[in-house]
Amino acid sequence: MDDDPLAYLLALRLRVRGRPEALRIVDRCLNLVGRAQTADPAEFAALQREMEKIADDLAKRFGAPAGAVLQ
Repeated sequence: MDDDPLAYLLALRLRVRGRPEALRIVDRCLNLVGRAQTADPAEFAALQREMEKIADDLAKRFGAPAGAVLQ
């Protein structure tokens, strides 16, 4: 994976063309990255919570990432 989240998400967006649900998820992540660049600490914390919600939704849908540790 690229170290630049914006470049990674833009490349991913090209890969999921034609799949509306996948595009919505990628666009949501692009929105978070864009907002994070100018966010104050309170807004950044809210963006992190939103990112965690996306991660949780994806884990429920597709399973936990390979490196995940169950508690």
